[in-house]
Amino acid sequence: MVNDDKEQIQKFSEMINKYPNIKEFYINRARLYEDNKEYEKALEDYKKILPNYYICSDIATICERNGLTKEAETFYTEDINIDKNNIQKLIRRAYFYARIGEVEKALADCATVLELSPDNTTILTLKKILTWK
Repeated sequence: MVNDDKEQIQKFSEMINKYPNIKEFYINRARLYEDNKEYEKALEDYKKILPNYYICSDIATICERNGLTKEAETFYTEDINIDKNNIQKLIRRAYFYARIGEVEKALADCATVLELSPDNTTILTLKKILTWK
């Protein structure tokens, strides 16, 4: 870990001790941990600020990077449940499913996106790739 990162983590830790209800301190420290591949520590910080919706996709990404696919799926889904019509969240989960080989689930998310945005080129491309024969 770079010394500058260590110093910043220490500063955020001090601020968290002083002001434990300020969620941005946890987010910033978690991102520093993630940058330094300390994923367990990053997850712990992210979990402390749940259920803030904007952090679910960050947690899902960390889980996915560490092979925790069930947990990643849970957080991608939780993120979608907060805003069911958010196309970007649905696209992120569709690509996640594609990456882990869950083609049927990816196609289901593609169908949902296309209901909301019939001409979405990103999802049309993914669907074409998934159904390529």
